[in-house]
Amino acid sequence: MKIAYHRNAAYFPDIGACACADIHIGIEDAIQAEGFSMPLDEEHMLLENFRDIIKKFEPKVLVLDGDVLHEFGRLRRNTKKSFDRITTELFALVDEVVVIKGSHDKMMDIAMEGAVMGDFYFKCGVLFTHGDTIPKRAEADDVRLIVIGHDHPTLDIELKKEPCFLYGDKAWRNKDVLVLPAFNPLCSGTTINGMESWDFMSPFIREGEIGNYRPILTAGDEILEFPSLKEFRDILNN
Repeated sequence: MKIAYHRNAAYFPDIGACACADIHIGIEDAIQAEGFSMPLDEEHMLLENFRDIIKKFEPKVLVLDGDVLHEFGRLRRNTKKSFDRITTELFALVDEVVVIKGSHDKMMDIAMEGAVMGDFYFKCGVLFTHGDTIPKRAEADDVRLIVIGHDHPTLDIELKKEPCFLYGDKAWRNKDVLVLPAFNPLCSGTTINGMESWDFMSPFIREGEIGNYRPILTAGDEILEFPSLKEFRDILNN
């Protein structure tokens, strides 16, 4: 299946869907609550990135693949206002917005009253799920590709952390797996250079061999696809 990548989002032209994960709306409020007073402009950055991917891909469906909110147990007033402004614009820009519940989204029922959420979204062989758990639907024979987030993968290249996608051919029970990087640029990524499968949080990755996944980076409009992580580690260490 053809996949295009841009600004930490993936677009699937065959089904007209664009997916991003780990939006973590409210991380700025949480950081400031701990005493950091400098504004981080989270809402502006998120909206600019959303507008950019929608302008580039013109998707019919936008999949928010879990962890749309940042804080587990509370919904701060400023976070709710920011959430409302962002989601209102998204609903105006695309035909359908699909919200998948992630491990952080305990307050989503309050943030989006009447929202219809699920653990997955399936269309034409592609299953979108956050990745913190394995829904039963993932085991079905008609699922060819599973798209997850949750682990915020980054590569450490020349002392700089670069968000990356990870693509694993037949990586989980003979199905392909695509791991999305965190969409929110304020999220601290997980440097995967030396990680083993069991070091990841998602059971989809833990059950397979992380060395067989291929890192994919974006640099502007350029897509950088690397060999399998096992081979790429050897290159990085030389």
